Amino acid sequence: MGSTENNILHNDVLTALFKNSFLVDLSATQENKEEQSDEPRQIEVLVFHHHAQKELPSSQLALLEAILNACKLNTTQVMIYSKNDTHATPLNALLEKYQPQKIILFGVDPAAIGLPIHFPVFQIQQYQQAQYLHAPSLTDLENEKQLKIQLWQKLKLLFP
Repeated sequence: MGSTENNILHNDVLTALFKNSFLVDLSATQENKEEQSDEPRQIEVLVFHHHAQKELPSSQLALLEAILNACKLNTTQVMIYSKNDTHATPLNALLEKYQPQKIILFGVDPAAIGLPIHFPVFQIQQYQQAQYLHAPSLTDLENEKQLKIQLWQKLKLLFP
């Protein structure tokens, strides 16, 4: 048992452990797997979104990828946390482990992830060592051009 390769939890185990929420690490592509270590890594952006199913529909995933690309973010800078239940997310553990500088909430109320402050949609809010942007859900953004325009205005401020 000297190799760390044998200590990887498979998707079935992770799904059972975290049945109400899941993490998608975009940097876990085949070409980046050799570079990853067990050490916590700092990410620039933590993205929360709410969706009833385990995986985003392809159109919403494409929209999210387009948003991240427009902000000039690559996959090693972003962690997506999909929240598909109504219980508070262990935000402090995620903040401590990944130390994101910016957190975007797509269709997730700030209180739902354990933030002790409330702020409206399209407001950038500084709290502790991070900037938060509360945005409409990906479903709403996908269907309403005016919301996309408002989001883009705020993203330009968040990612100058």
